[in-house]
Amino acid sequence: MATIKLALVDDELISRNTIKKYLEGNGTYEIAADFQNGKMALEWLRKNSIDILLCDMQMPEMDGVELMRNVHIIDEYLPVIAISSFDDFNYVRGSLINGAANYLLKHEITKENLLYVLDQVREKYHIVPAEKNICCQRGFCIYDKEEFTEENLAQLSSKGIINFHCQNVVPIAIGPDYKLSGGTNIAEYKQDISKAVLDLLNQILGNQYEYVVYISKQYHITLLISFAGERSTLFMLNTVTNLTGRLKRQILRMLDITVTLVNGEVHKNLGPALQEAARLADILKDKLYLGGNRVVPAAVAKKVEYSTEEIPESLWAQLNFELGHQMAESRGTICEILDLIEQKRFQREKMLWSLQELAKLLCRYGFISGPDVQKAIGHMEEYEEYAQLKGILLDMLHQQMQRAKEENQTNYPPQIERAVSYIDKNYMNDISLEKCAEITGVSYTYLSREFKRATGMRFVEYLNRQRLNKAKSLLIREDIPVKKVAELSGFRNYNYFFKVFKELEGITPSEFGAKK
Repeated sequence: MATIKLALVDDELISRNTIKKYLEGNGTYEIAADFQNGKMALEWLRKNSIDILLCDMQMPEMDGVELMRNVHIIDEYLPVIAISSFDDFNYVRGSLINGAANYLLKHEITKENLLYVLDQVREKYHIVPAEKNICCQRGFCIYDKEEFTEENLAQLSSKGIINFHCQNVVPIAIGPDYKLSGGTNIAEYKQDISKAVLDLLNQILGNQYEYVVYISKQYHITLLISFAGERSTLFMLNTVTNLTGRLKRQILRMLDITVTLVNGEVHKNLGPALQEAARLADILKDKLYLGGNRVVPAAVAKKVEYSTEEIPESLWAQLNFELGHQMAESRGTICEILDLIEQKRFQREKMLWSLQELAKLLCRYGFISGPDVQKAIGHMEEYEEYAQLKGILLDMLHQQMQRAKEENQTNYPPQIERAVSYIDKNYMNDISLEKCAEITGVSYTYLSREFKRATGMRFVEYLNRQRLNKAKSLLIREDIPVKKVAELSGFRNYNYFFKVFKELEGITPSEFGAKK
């Protein structure tokens, strides 16, 4: 379906993005090109035919009034809508004298107002949508991977549809480090960020370099810059280094996010450049464990080797036991699972499956609610950095445990509360009644008496119970020897561990492990 083609000229990035956002998907109007200054727009308009020009009045180098005069030399009847931040008669008069079709004030622009003015101009000038071959002078953008090929780009270049020479090409992979949060429309957010990055690229590269851009379904950006006619490889590589450094700073300043960039080598022909571009795009995926906010030269970039391992069934069984018995130790087991994924660098699919299974377990035992998981994490597959997902899960778990602790708060005297807390955190170490009394600031005889009165158990009984719970969760693992289980649980003597376990559980540690 043909649309009415518009060109937009405004030195303010935010203003251009706002207008483009208002016109997205309306079906009638399409921004064919946008520019940050009048000189760039004028050069483009000499080679392209559009239906309406939207033009800011105050711009550096060439203001709107001068641009309109020059445009009407090229196309006498091209409708121009003047845009200004100032409600000033001199600007209105200057634009009307030079043939402006209508006038808009920036602070009054809304989607409805913009469409109303465009409709007025369309009716006044009897504009009918027609297919127009737009020659993208710089920054031709491709969204279909099937079109990002040597054959297609060479054909577009030879036909003059794009101004891009296929020699001395340097590829750059750009991956914005998207900040995802609950309630965000992820696809829309990524699309907006990628478009903003393209605007920044247009500003930085301007009319000085020839380039084309491919945006993947993951909203990663592959940039090809052509240094046609340039002989110095060092100059080209230095230019790329300066460009990526500037782009990184601009993205942080303008969009408040970091970015990962992988710089390629200089290729005399387009084919090898496209092959390296695919490799650079693959390296971007390694931010999964390496994190973002990096500029990596392709020459030193090493692909991460991913593991096909999975979380051992015995570790899942241990976590099931701990969650089912509401044991505080479950947090340590969860951390062990999360750390294992990171240390082994699980393949992305296995990492996602493991986290989803972990979330299901936490929901099943009431540690976090389903809506909370969905709100905080959204669609796990959209996250590009494992550290983000890990941090969100641990934060949610910590908050829930804090709430549970407050809800289950005991009415122990302050000294006993401190003693219980000390045991819960240090039962795996060599602790004693005397040491605990010293820490709580009371005599050990007082602590012994009051501890039994408050908890119903003697100090050593409570301590052994905590150690035994940990031992039971470890015995389920099967991959840990029983003597090692005793040690990890805080028992310094295996015979004593065996005796206490048999007395309290009625079976031996080995029998318990085999039974579970």
